Amino acid sequence: REVQPHARAKSYKAAPGGKGELLALNSDFDKIVAVDTSKMDWVPSPMPNVERKRVFLHGTKEAGKVTSVVRYASGSRFHKHPHPEGEEFLVLSGVFSDHSGDYGPMTYCMNPEGFEHAPSSEPGCEIIVRLRQHPNLAEEPNTKGWLSWLFSRSQKPRTHTVIAPEDGSWVGMAGWGKGVTRKLLYEETSKGYEDSTWLERIPRGTTRKRVIPQGMIEEVFVVEGMVSNPSIGPQQKGAWVRHAEGESVVLSADGGSEATLYAVPC
Repeated sequence: REVQPHARAKSYKAAPGGKGELLALNSDFDKIVAVDTSKMDWVPSPMPNVERKRVFLHGTKEAGKVTSVVRYASGSRFHKHPHPEGEEFLVLSGVFSDHSGDYGPMTYCMNPEGFEHAPSSEPGCEIIVRLRQHPNLAEEPNTKGWLSWLFSRSQKPRTHTVIAPEDGSWVGMAGWGKGVTRKLLYEETSKGYEDSTWLERIPRGTTRKRVIPQGMIEEVFVVEGMVSNPSIGPQQKGAWVRHAEGESVVLSADGGSEATLYAVPC
């Protein structure tokens, strides 16, 4: 069976589903947007002792596509819950825990549709998390007629993925800029998925250049250092930036040190 290709940017621009008031925060996908989360206030989540800073929301308040920085207080716990359309996150500080393990700073997790967990954090932690932005793809059935309705509901699920800081390799990216390296965190092109996630290092004084493919967008979170762009100016640690499809992106690490980025082209 062949997995049908799809354009992520187009799916983002589609009218969001779900019941309730539709909300839009930084939902103009045709424009570059930058948010300094270090200047935002923490807002309580529905769970006690868990706070968040939302930088993107497209849909209903608690069931839309969302990107947030989330803070767990020491000893906080979430009830067991699933993740429709998937979840991915990077631990920024502290230790995030669930039944699959205890994850420290710079650990990446992809929790696909069908995955359930009850997160907690004994020491407390902060994560950058993206919800409902990684749905499973449906497979095209091999049959026709009434049987096609039955088989059309099958899916090719994503893989539950955990990448610890010591896992993976940093690879030079020819054409992106001198000394720019990338560590791939998630990619499943063999299953037909076009999105991927990586960490990226830009040496001090280096400019990283990359064109966002048509039909895609890119989210970038500054984990360490500072980068600048002629369109949005300097962006320090804690900044979240989204680039539009087809955009020629230029990011310079001119803050006096190497910059580390968490990038999600999708």
